[in-house]
Amino acid sequence: MCCVGPYLTMNFLLLLVSASLAVAAPEYTPGFTAVEPGAYVPGKAFNRFVTIWLENQDFLRVENDPDIAALRKEGVLLTEYYGLTHPSQPNYIASVGGDYFGLNHDGFVRIPQNVSTLIDLFDTKGIDWRGYFEDYPGPGYMYEGSTASDGSGWDYVRKHNPFVSFDSVNLNSTRLLKLQSFTEFQHDVENDSLPQYAHLSPNMLNDGHNTSLEYATNWTTSFLKPLLADFGFMEDTLVLLTYDESQTYSEPNRIVSLLLGGAIPDKLKGTTDDTAYTHYSILSTLQNNWELPNLGRYDVGANVFQMVADITGYKNHPPGNLGSIDNSISYAGFLNKNADSYRPIPAPNLQLTGAGGQGVVGVVKKTWASASGEDTPYNGSGDVYDGGNGTLALAPNAPVYQAQATNAVSTGTATVAPTRQTSTSGAGKENLHWAAVMVGIVAFAAFVLL
Repeated sequence: MCCVGPYLTMNFLLLLVSASLAVAAPEYTPGFTAVEPGAYVPGKAFNRFVTIWLENQDFLRVENDPDIAALRKEGVLLTEYYGLTHPSQPNYIASVGGDYFGLNHDGFVRIPQNVSTLIDLFDTKGIDWRGYFEDYPGPGYMYEGSTASDGSGWDYVRKHNPFVSFDSVNLNSTRLLKLQSFTEFQHDVENDSLPQYAHLSPNMLNDGHNTSLEYATNWTTSFLKPLLADFGFMEDTLVLLTYDESQTYSEPNRIVSLLLGGAIPDKLKGTTDDTAYTHYSILSTLQNNWELPNLGRYDVGANVFQMVADITGYKNHPPGNLGSIDNSISYAGFLNKNADSYRPIPAPNLQLTGAGGQGVVGVVKKTWASASGEDTPYNGSGDVYDGGNGTLALAPNAPVYQAQATNAVSTGTATVAPTRQTSTSGAGKENLHWAAVMVGIVAFAAFVLL
């Protein structure tokens, strides 16, 4: 832990915000927002997406775990799903940013405001979202972690929060308020006010990082069982239970991922899907389901979950280089801690069409317009890149920079499919009272002092 003074100052500011909100809204103040129910934006295959992340286990070990075996009967096991690198943090960041920018460590990082995320895509259609983190102290919290009260280690850790490292989130008070704890998640479940997208990270005990495979899967069963029996939660919901990375770095980074929820057709329950996926498939699937634009990065070309593609008519393609992918070492990039592996942030490919049948999102086009002539590693092929396996002098699957152009592989755009209808309960527009201003001040003060 470093910079104790700034962190203490930030905590003091957060306490002021908490005290102010307690006066402003005495009936219920577990967090920092007041959310009003509203109508969903209908999707083609699902109306809500919830992803829950566990930690550091090899596919074969998890596949044979009794708790996972029981859950498999209710969903679809994705047998060729791969983490992108090691350690944990780059996988989380890539799942919302379309790249991990060479990150090869779990330390404190910040990604400049000119790098967009999944949130910018949601904003084009007003799709509500949240990040829920077990034992998260609250919006504006910028520590690397919070220590468990029983002395057992970390509770919440920043490295398992995919959003907070992006300045486009942490310098935006409205977005920052959407990073909440499991207390808020439980409140939203009970009040039928869940957003349409939710990322959930358990604490370091329940996700298995500081415990064991069995501890984490037993917790997962106890956490998911009541949710899977809750019609309000299950209706038109697709749940992705996944691991961030494998445990054995010397082997390809293959992990267990399981699709669950009310959006799963009965005929698919208990089945497997051997389509090749990575964490970028989260982005492409969401784009395909809601006909969203793309980020112009590795989100384009990543396979869409096949059960969704079957509904929308999207055509998946196997990555051309999957057979040689190891995904155990990060490629060069601006977040790589090795000086000789530093590279500037690549320009997005502004000419790509994503799985939603749309081009690059407007904010990215505007921000990166002056870089439209720069070479880029993003070609929309769906190929997977890494830094090799540590045994070769040159990484055979390192990103290759080339002129910006339209997609290298044609996937076809999303076809017109009936949208799924739902009731007006759930996520919608928010009435963010003056707390947003206060949290914005907290966030700004924290970063100035860091």
